Amino acid sequence: MGSASRPPTGRRLTWFVRPVPELLHIAAFWVVVVVIIRVAVCFPNSLLARILFSHHGPVPIRDEPKTEYLLRCARFRGSWFAQTLLLFAGGWVALGWDPSLADSLNFLVLWAVVIPTLAVLALLGSLSALASWFWLKRFGRMHSTHAPQA
Repeated sequence: MGSASRPPTGRRLTWFVRPVPELLHIAAFWVVVVVIIRVAVCFPNSLLARILFSHHGPVPIRDEPKTEYLLRCARFRGSWFAQTLLLFAGGWVALGWDPSLADSLNFLVLWAVVIPTLAVLALLGSLSALASWFWLKRFGRMHSTHAPQA
């Protein structure tokens, strides 16, 4: 009776011997990502490298005050935050229309992990730009950027 209730000893260590397929997929994904980045670094003038390493966001305009640039950055990142909120709401509506989406791991990862992560990053970027703008607006004139003339 005691031996019938215990699983065979060979089954206990199966997960050590045989890797889980999800872990293999994750490892393969990161191998592909690292290889793509290394290829882009080796060929910096390629289209791939220009897409991966280009500046995304507002570019400073000549003779534009730093405070105005920071406000433009805050608006840009705030618009990304608003877009992620719309995508999250769209996922909520899609989940209401088709409850079987809750069984899809791809949908759940996108809707419950990726989009909220992007929203948090966009919000933090916008708030940091606003904090920098406020700091420069409030305390920027107190510190001179030029050394005293002798």
